[in-house]
Amino acid sequence: MTRNFTLSNSTIENISDESPSLVASRNAMADPYHPVKNPNGILNLGIAANKLQGDLLIKKDLDYGNACGSEELRKSVSTLVNKYFNPISPVISSHIIVTNGVTSAMDKLASVICNHEEAVLVSEPYYSFLTTDVNLVAKAVVHGVPVPPSEIQSPSQVNYYESKYRELSSLGITVKMIILCNPHNPTGKVYSRAALEAILRFANKYDIYVIFDEIYALSVYRSPTKNIINSIGSSNNHSDELYTFESVLSFDNLNELIDPRLVVVVHGLSKDFCMNGFRVGWIISPFNSDIIKALSKISPFSYISAFTDRLVANILSDAEFIDVLTYTVRRNLLINYNKITAFLSQKNISYIPAQAGNFILIDIKPFLLIWKNNNLQPGESPITNIKDLTFDDEYQLWISSIEKGRIYYSSGVNIKAHEPGWVRLIFSQEWNSLKFGLERLIDFFERGSST
Repeated sequence: MTRNFTLSNSTIENISDESPSLVASRNAMADPYHPVKNPNGILNLGIAANKLQGDLLIKKDLDYGNACGSEELRKSVSTLVNKYFNPISPVISSHIIVTNGVTSAMDKLASVICNHEEAVLVSEPYYSFLTTDVNLVAKAVVHGVPVPPSEIQSPSQVNYYESKYRELSSLGITVKMIILCNPHNPTGKVYSRAALEAILRFANKYDIYVIFDEIYALSVYRSPTKNIINSIGSSNNHSDELYTFESVLSFDNLNELIDPRLVVVVHGLSKDFCMNGFRVGWIISPFNSDIIKALSKISPFSYISAFTDRLVANILSDAEFIDVLTYTVRRNLLINYNKITAFLSQKNISYIPAQAGNFILIDIKPFLLIWKNNNLQPGESPITNIKDLTFDDEYQLWISSIEKGRIYYSSGVNIKAHEPGWVRLIFSQEWNSLKFGLERLIDFFERGSST
């Protein structure tokens, strides 16, 4: 029986009503005339671009570019993916859509896949802005799946997905998509192969699209097979299982787990390449041409400048530079991870061991208890048990930390942590500055937070 995986209603309308004029325009833009390189190309006398100042301007980089990303850029991305992500079949340029950042990529994917109010499942804790990424335009709704940190790398987590699916189905809510961040943000964990396979089987069972956010794929600084430096520090009895990162593109048994048409990957410059300001991301859909076709239709709303396109293509095509950069990123992350975990252990602060990304989850419940008792509201009695702390207490501490302590971090209440008192800290900065910030934060928690 042929399976039919529907896209959003607006997308079905968009791709079923192809304008002949738009097709002709795209074909013209894709085959421009050049006196030497393409003498049989199309001479463009239809786009309102003033080229009379050609001797003063960099012609190509200041002209209109390809809304999906130039062929050169998409080829550079495909070369990068084929080298570092080990796809079972080569990724080619036609599998790729370039967007102005992964945030935009998530927005576009939600728009082409989800109808209003349809559910997007994300395991808690999660990167908080995913809620707006899929909702501000597409009006899809994130529903957190409360996976305990102890199970984030285990196939047992699929039980929580099943429970959430049944809950939403009983309310008449369609579950259309899963966003799976691997490596995981904010725990810094790499999923086990068994966990990924369990989630894929679950998604296949219910015809749910799975968007793999692999933005930290090349920022794995600890692995079971190879470490640049041996990690030190104590995790205060939290699990420290290490797994090798495996892109879903590399799964040789993908067809046995899920219909591949349901699988899409996103990646970009911001994290692995430390180029946040470029705002360049890409969507990889080797298995579903309808996704590419749908994204192409709306690409004019998210494409990058021709100048940026050319620059990024040049950067990514420099294989030696990319090798050095990714090695240096992993090395420096591990050095700072060792420093921050040693610092936390010295201060007897519990944390969840990480192995990828530039963040770590730490346990501030003892500090939250101190702060709460220093800031009791009229009529409130002192709290003696950490279990009596609430997310509202944590939120108020977070606001106070910003306004009075002059320190910003990601509060657990905002990232949907499993219990009050967990926060995400970024450790990817110069150590003296990071150490100063940590000491100021702890000092504020312990002494400076009293009203």
